[in-house]
Amino acid sequence: MPATSNGEINRKALFVPAVAPIYETLAPFGYVLIRAALGLILMPHGFAKLFLNDAVPTAHHFAQWGWAYPFAWAYFIGVIEFFGGLMLALGLFTRIVAAALVIEMAVISFALLYPHWDWGRHGMEYTLFMGVVALGLFLAGGGRYSLDRMIGREF
Repeated sequence: MPATSNGEINRKALFVPAVAPIYETLAPFGYVLIRAALGLILMPHGFAKLFLNDAVPTAHHFAQWGWAYPFAWAYFIGVIEFFGGLMLALGLFTRIVAAALVIEMAVISFALLYPHWDWGRHGMEYTLFMGVVALGLFLAGGGRYSLDRMIGREF
């Protein structure tokens, strides 16, 4: 096992033991990169729904499904993506935001994009992947370098 329970790198388990100091220095930031990447990827989508005209096609999907108040749902999704993405990137209320994203990505994957898998046919692989990452963040919480940790409380 390359890492020990206290976070130190087991140099004997590495193919190139000389890289252990690099791993020991940078490994704590891996989780931050994952959390920030998902949040920053979602923010432009939410921005487009809230401040540009992307709420219209989103509301159209909700109307096709027979949901009441399709524009309210479209703007709600915009809030989750924009403000939730920002909060996720910062590690603020990580579990709540991640849970909302798991639900959103499941709906997009299985109600809108299924059964298409490949990206050339507007497939579901990216939204499904984002949902799985969000599920991991929901289970793990904000992590060491998050506002949740600084506050000292999380859901």
